[in-house]
Amino acid sequence: MDKVKIGDIARQSGVSLTTVSRFFNHPELLSPETQDKIQTAIKELNYQQDNLARILVTGESNLVGIIFPHLHLSFYTELLNQLIHCGKEKGYNFIIYTSNHSKEEELKLIQNLISYRIKGLILLSHLLSVQEIEQLPVPVISVERAGGKFKQINNDNFTGGKLAANLLIRNGCEVFIHINNDFREDWPSFKRILGFEYEVRNLCYERFIEHDFTDTYMPQAAESMKKLVLHIAEKYKKKKIGVFCSNDDIACLFERQCIKNKIELPKTIELIGYDNSPISNHAIQPITSVDQNISLMAQLAIQALENYIPCESMVPATLIEKETTSKC
Repeated sequence: MDKVKIGDIARQSGVSLTTVSRFFNHPELLSPETQDKIQTAIKELNYQQDNLARILVTGESNLVGIIFPHLHLSFYTELLNQLIHCGKEKGYNFIIYTSNHSKEEELKLIQNLISYRIKGLILLSHLLSVQEIEQLPVPVISVERAGGKFKQINNDNFTGGKLAANLLIRNGCEVFIHINNDFREDWPSFKRILGFEYEVRNLCYERFIEHDFTDTYMPQAAESMKKLVLHIAEKYKKKKIGVFCSNDDIACLFERQCIKNKIELPKTIELIGYDNSPISNHAIQPITSVDQNISLMAQLAIQALENYIPCESMVPATLIEKETTSKC
């Protein structure tokens, strides 16, 4: 059987060659009716697009690279879901890597992506310096990192931390705890610590950093959290405790240990996570969380591929109250 060509699709669907080309490159510019006609013709003709030929002719592809540090954090997996959803509307396909070992490894991954003529790189890893990112020969969209002449999409972390603290203060907490797995002062997420600590600066406060919480599904994470929960409950017994975790995964781990050790939420301890990822809603008691608006972050990233301007986009933070904080 002869190979189906673009002209065959145009004749079958009753539209012009230009319209068919637009369907493959910018489908959002066509009406749903026209898209349906072309899609029907493609199925009837059993057409298979030759992406390699397209790259050779145009020098561009519909491929987008994404690099995550890992994928066991609910924020990352939900962001990936949203990126795929938004990218599908633009006809993008994604090549996804995880990189948490070395800068040299990450640069090799990026060179591999560049060999596919990717349209752009969405970067969540923190291994490369600002200068190294600026030297990359492709548009770079970073999520949750600050500085540099590339596109940055960040949450208003400082406000998010303040919102968490203010709710716990309003609900009558007497002791305030922040739990994190790691931080660096140049990470945008560090500002959620600053916002929280700013509001509780004159109150009883402790910060706990435990690297075991980086992967909350590992056995050592549960054991470390059990020790921490029992330590906090014993040290501040007869006090109303407010706990703010740096992400929903850590908050969910904290909640499980409270339930196992018969510590009542929110009567004894009030709990707030960060991200408002699906895991916060699927917890035994849905967890109050600061919403990063992950879907908007994904939309901004995909839009930046079409209209790339090196600048920072700040996504507002909102607090979503659920069952682990008191109802005033």
